[in-house]
Amino acid sequence: MSVRNDVLLATTEDLLPKLEQIFVDGHPAMERIWDKLDKRQSGGEYAAFDVMIDGPGDATQIVGGSEAYTYGNKNVIKQGRVYIPEVVYSYAVLGKDLRRAAGPSGVVKLIEKYPESAMMHLKQEVVRQFVTGTANINGLGGFLTLNGGSTFTPDTASLTGAFEFAAQASQNDTFLNLAKEGASGGVTGWYNQYGSASSFATDGKRTMRDVYNKCKIRGGKYGNPDIGLCDSTSFNNYYDSLDDQVRYSIKSKGEEGSDSVEGLMFHQLKLFVEPVLDDELSSQFSGKNGVMFFLNTKTWHMLTLGSDDSKETKGLFTTRTVGQLQGRDAFGHELVVAMQPYCDFLKANGVIEGTATI
Repeated sequence: MSVRNDVLLATTEDLLPKLEQIFVDGHPAMERIWDKLDKRQSGGEYAAFDVMIDGPGDATQIVGGSEAYTYGNKNVIKQGRVYIPEVVYSYAVLGKDLRRAAGPSGVVKLIEKYPESAMMHLKQEVVRQFVTGTANINGLGGFLTLNGGSTFTPDTASLTGAFEFAAQASQNDTFLNLAKEGASGGVTGWYNQYGSASSFATDGKRTMRDVYNKCKIRGGKYGNPDIGLCDSTSFNNYYDSLDDQVRYSIKSKGEEGSDSVEGLMFHQLKLFVEPVLDDELSSQFSGKNGVMFFLNTKTWHMLTLGSDDSKETKGLFTTRTVGQLQGRDAFGHELVVAMQPYCDFLKANGVIEGTATI
């Protein structure tokens, strides 16, 4: 008894919530950032968001009692712009696998071999794009990247990544349609915190504290940065610097059936190794000698276009099939996603370099 292609598609659709969980679980950059973002549906490919650069009013001291209050129309809101790319991840299901699958166990094996593996691969490369700006497969370069030394191209224009490795006054890139504070006519408060350690033994933890505290103070109501991502050498340097009695780990839930991802606490920030930083450190972060991202996830949000226009979905993905591929004993399947993360309070986040140098 074989499994029909339409049965496999229907089963995949039923399992989309579980597959979406695979997309975010077991990887701090996904589970702790993307999955906890504010998912908002946008009405179109482009979406605007507000950035507050000052308080909306003025204060008046009362001395004689006849003072006139000032109700000025202060221009304290700047608008950023986000483009939401749509991506189709396509793969072929072999006809022989459908024919050899039998019963419920056969369907389970097909799900594991195809849509689950597809989702795992897509997650791996979306993470690589998000953290470093260099996905290993085509079509993902439109997703935002944290790496200010790289670019992303959500439509036809090449845009700079989020975090610059430079002091506040020297940050002059344009990020999400807003010029940073150091640029001519830049937006006040639109910059990221930055620190550079000469070596971890010399001033590594001091630099971490400095950037953490700047993020926390500038973060205002958003509080402290809560997630840190770093290369393994920087992580181990921090680990080795801790006394045994204060060294304890926190966990990020793993994928079903796998071990949790362990991290370390730094004040109230959870610090994790980000493997793709190790992969791309020499190429995408040349000369940085280690990288740490400090993220305040309360300042990050997710925009999604939803799914199939015939049935709006609350999730990120939809799945579809194009039927049998011409001239092949195989059936085309697709995972479709349209989403984009963005930050609306950049100065509550920061980046550090030099932490891998002992």
